[in-house]
Amino acid sequence: MSARILIVEDNADLLAILRELLSQSYEVATARRGEDAITIAPTFRPNLILLDLNLPGIDGIETGIWIKRDLAPERVAILALTAVAGPDDEAAILACGCCDAYMAKPASLADIRAKVQELLESAPRAA
Repeated sequence: MSARILIVEDNADLLAILRELLSQSYEVATARRGEDAITIAPTFRPNLILLDLNLPGIDGIETGIWIKRDLAPERVAILALTAVAGPDDEAAILACGCCDAYMAKPASLADIRAKVQELLESAPRAA
């Protein structure tokens, strides 16, 4: 079985691009809001979540905290993909404990694919 990735992104165009990129190799589900991701994640049981931090409603940090708490933090990796890219932002985002890695937008599709593969290879698979 291929790994499962949940993409949480409110920009419809970027969401479509990421879905196309990753669905070639992985089982992919999508959400445009944090609330939707929180609802989808327990059933879909993703191995990795590609998470925009600037979401309408529940933001990405809060979404990540909820999901890590409910899905076992050692099983689901969260990659923050965000335009929040100031000099201290990466450290602050990683320090919150809900994200395992960080990439600033815009990021190349090749870099996103490589980071996703790296995180999936280093994380335990769901049962």
